[in-house]
Amino acid sequence: MQAKTELFDKYNDQDIQKFTLTNDHGVSISVISLGATWNAFTFPDKDGKEGNVLLSMDSSATYMKDQYFCQAIGRTAGRITNGTFSIKGKEYHVDQNEGTTTLHGGPHGFNSQVWDGSIEDNKIILKKHIDSSYDSFPGNIDVTITWTLSDDNVATVSYSAKSDADTLFNPTQHAYLNLGDTENVYGHLLTIDADNYLELNKDKTPTGKKVPVDDTPYDFRDSQNLKLGIDDMKAEVGHTYDEVYAINDHADDQPIAKLADPDSGRSVSIFSKRNALVVFTPDDLDGIKFERGAGVPHMGVALEAQNLPDTPNHKGFGSVLLPAGEEKTYSISYKAQF
Repeated sequence: MQAKTELFDKYNDQDIQKFTLTNDHGVSISVISLGATWNAFTFPDKDGKEGNVLLSMDSSATYMKDQYFCQAIGRTAGRITNGTFSIKGKEYHVDQNEGTTTLHGGPHGFNSQVWDGSIEDNKIILKKHIDSSYDSFPGNIDVTITWTLSDDNVATVSYSAKSDADTLFNPTQHAYLNLGDTENVYGHLLTIDADNYLELNKDKTPTGKKVPVDDTPYDFRDSQNLKLGIDDMKAEVGHTYDEVYAINDHADDQPIAKLADPDSGRSVSIFSKRNALVVFTPDDLDGIKFERGAGVPHMGVALEAQNLPDTPNHKGFGSVLLPAGEEKTYSISYKAQF
């Protein structure tokens, strides 16, 4: 395993570091300290041509202008209805940053922070202390994000946190993938281990109802072509995917999703013990500058493994409580195949 630390650029007079791990098969991951952003996931196609399969950007300013692209998300992924939730009977109100909702941890979420980073024992380690007064959630929280890369081509990110008061913790990585050399993901095949998806309100918060995917464009239990799915979604519901899938109970060694590109021969399988996957196929990427070129509709697909969003406001969604004084860790793994 090779490890490298270098200067990515500067942002607000702060040095932004780039950390890279490369395994014995030439597979590599890069993470930058701004937003704990996954900047590169590079591996060969079926002809041996290496390529970065993430929608990456070449500057910190671009990442912050068009936020969430491949960045760390927390304290809570997804939307919190009216920025309001209760913990043990006490109601809390956190900052709203998308209409009346709190999206992806609010205006000062993990993605907006510059993290203290280093490489230790072939692990990329990013740390941050976040005061309650800074992001408006209860509890001062210490967070560690650790990236590893195995020689069987699995990139794993782990999020660990400890708080001095009861709080919420539902992190994810907002990874946008395009496994090919094309400007969109229309040729990609997606598989998701989910019998149900969440019904959403107009503000994209959950209603609390789980809806069967049977005989709908939401059904990815068998490998589904993304272009066909996008076209069916537009015809039947009037928009593309921005959906929350309720992941079925599964063994730890079973992927919750797999994205494959037959043309390039690349695929990525996603492993997570958690109960949700967000799928987002944005069609409003015009004007955004990526390393692979100017943004176009459906240039990538975001796949975000997490717990069901808005969890405290819905019975049956599980729990994202981080009790005071306890450390909790969540992990997501991405297996590259080529």
